[in-house]
Amino acid sequence: MGNPLKVKLAAGGCITCHWATIGSPSVAEIMAESGPDSVVFDLQHGLWDRAGLEHAIGLVRHRAVPVVRSADDSDFAIGSVLDAGAGALIVPMVDTAEQARAVVRKAKYPPLGSRSGGGTRPMLDYKSYIGGANDDILVAVMIETAEAVANAAEIAAVPGIDILFIGPFDLSMSLGTFPEFGPRHEAAVQSVLAAARAHGKACGIFTPYATMAAERRAQGFQWVVLAYDQGLVQDGAKGAVARAATGSGPDLLRNAVALVSGANGGIGSEIVRALLRAGVARIHCAARHPDSLRSLTAVAPDRLVPLALDVTDPASIAAAAKSCGDVTLLINNAGWNSNEGLFVENALANARREMETNYLGTLAMAQAFQPILAKNGGGAMVNLVTIVAHVNLPLMSTYAASKAALLSLTQGLRAELKQQGTHVMGVLPGAVDTPMTPGFEGMKMRPHAVAEAIIEGLRVRQEDIYPGAMAAGVAAGLALNAKGVEHEFANYLPERSAARPQ
Repeated sequence: MGNPLKVKLAAGGCITCHWATIGSPSVAEIMAESGPDSVVFDLQHGLWDRAGLEHAIGLVRHRAVPVVRSADDSDFAIGSVLDAGAGALIVPMVDTAEQARAVVRKAKYPPLGSRSGGGTRPMLDYKSYIGGANDDILVAVMIETAEAVANAAEIAAVPGIDILFIGPFDLSMSLGTFPEFGPRHEAAVQSVLAAARAHGKACGIFTPYATMAAERRAQGFQWVVLAYDQGLVQDGAKGAVARAATGSGPDLLRNAVALVSGANGGIGSEIVRALLRAGVARIHCAARHPDSLRSLTAVAPDRLVPLALDVTDPASIAAAAKSCGDVTLLINNAGWNSNEGLFVENALANARREMETNYLGTLAMAQAFQPILAKNGGGAMVNLVTIVAHVNLPLMSTYAASKAALLSLTQGLRAELKQQGTHVMGVLPGAVDTPMTPGFEGMKMRPHAVAEAIIEGLRVRQEDIYPGAMAAGVAAGLALNAKGVEHEFANYLPERSAARPQ
């Protein structure tokens, strides 16, 4: 057996593929480089012409098995894609066993079928190709209608059919469930899988993304789609626009009254200075120990007001809300980072303190100032998150987890405060040169650069900002290959051991 796809099916494995529709050989080659078992060229709905298909198959065939979904079930449609070098054939809209038998006949050379000899690639080694093609070519038929579902067992019983491949979107239209799938659709899908298994045949299904592919594989499907080219381009383009999107509305800075927690150093004091430059009228500079704010408030004593605030203390928060009823801009900057791993003796205590400060403290502040912001016209809330809210960094794991909770909270606040007109912005920088990153030796942003990014984000009403090259690069990587970024971060371990000594 020379076809790797048939070998994998015979061993009980699951074929993975990328689906190519936009007609670009270069894109198909790039997709093949990522390592799927196969690349499917869609001639039914895709933009492929014969020359482009031949070129693309030549580019991918040494990296992945080229598969073609034919335009229809005609002799020409089937024969031409096999002559182009397809190692597997998917024929659309097969509703009956009679149609399935005709597909097999058209895909096989005599005496098993009626396929005509020829084609550039078969002619490269004609005797060898003819001798093995009938056994090597994998033949799949698509189950896409209610009629095909009803006839699935008979179709699966046809000799020469290797796999039933479900087209869920056309099937949903045939069943009358489109655009939703629902229980009726799923019952039909599972009945096709059962019919294929009962006759010793494999069953595949089109899956629009990799997480669904993994789920279907777990259910016993043996051919799944990891990605399709239009989706990758379209979703990537939409995501890029969304991440850079700006909003409109009243000026959030000019003559605003701000409260900045954790204002006594690091990013916080730089935020205060940036707000002053941006024209904010009054700033409540908050810290647990107001004495630590003296040098900062001395910069503009008529506009900077020291405030005692511990975001882990409900009484302190209540007192701040009572004395700061003029706030239109709340910047939740206070945070804490243990800078220790998961297996140190005090890891649980670290995690609790980080959650109390970074997540619960921000939530408590949001609850206390929600009515104040509403009364003052909506205003804005800014939460200092971090890029490690998206992807955990070893030896900062408990900190990253607390910031992941904060990121989710920020999204919830954005949704629940929208009606009162409060703009909520998340700030997700990479490493910043503050006392919270003493052991990190990589590239660090200066705190003032983060502060300036916050000002610009508020000016254009962005929802989330990723200041600095590190954060921007990680965010882009997460959008394209989240697992790859996770593994890259997991491989970063400072010299300290992550595990507790035994």
